[in-house]
Amino acid sequence: MKKDIFDTEVSIYNGVRDVYGTTHPLREFLSDTGHIQEIEYLRTLQTKEERNAIKKRLPQACISGIFQPTRKADNLVKHSGLICLDVDRKDNQDIDNWTDLKQEFAKLPQVAYISLSVSGNGYFLILPLRYPEFHKQQFEQLKRDFSKMGITIDPACGDVTRMRCLSYDPHPYINPDAVPYEGYYMEPKPFINYQYSGDGVLDKVAKCCERIEANGIDITGDYQSWFTVGCALASLGEQGRQFFHVCSSQNNKYNRAETDKKFTNLLRTGKRIGIGSFFEICKDYGITFKSNY
Repeated sequence: MKKDIFDTEVSIYNGVRDVYGTTHPLREFLSDTGHIQEIEYLRTLQTKEERNAIKKRLPQACISGIFQPTRKADNLVKHSGLICLDVDRKDNQDIDNWTDLKQEFAKLPQVAYISLSVSGNGYFLILPLRYPEFHKQQFEQLKRDFSKMGITIDPACGDVTRMRCLSYDPHPYINPDAVPYEGYYMEPKPFINYQYSGDGVLDKVAKCCERIEANGIDITGDYQSWFTVGCALASLGEQGRQFFHVCSSQNNKYNRAETDKKFTNLLRTGKRIGIGSFFEICKDYGITFKSNY
């Protein structure tokens, strides 16, 4: 029997100051009508500060999963397979048919739920994901897909720990048969022109990286490995940056901006790990700079 999306368990919090939360079906959170008067009053307030004072006291839910003991990415016990997207009017002021937007979103077969946001000035959408283990990559593609429709979604929704404030909509859109969203954003691979410089060490690193790229070998499978490879390549100075991108991009979680930021940081603060460590790691994966490879 197919499981109802709305029976999925998520972490629910009694306001933003609740750090532990409890686990309940998503349906319980979405159908909570105990705070309608507070929400309707909130929608009459003129300033964001006034609205936030009430918003912080309302129940909150992490739509994308269960977190224990506290809400942070490292404490994700189980991903719900869902993602929540915010579409705020202030970010989409060029949209004329705002009141018709819910009907337009409802045409998307991947949308399971649509409701007014707590302020009443936006919508939030819940979608099932085909690849929840790649939450950020699926969100990045969602962001691009919505942009093609002329719609800006809140970039903060890419955070798996993102909390959704309880809201009220007398006519929410509900589709328990929504199909999982399959979009997945892949960072473009860095282009390296492997022209050897005549520098013995740099040429050896280049040959290893050329073979890493040609064979799609990931030598940065976990954070410690990524960090060590980065430190070793940072010992080459700025010349090591392109090679760090090549190594990092073999991992399906590669992010160009994060890789750049990490390398810049390692240039300043990296541990004293020499380039020899890079060659040792390559050797563990059967990669060598020797011509008889």
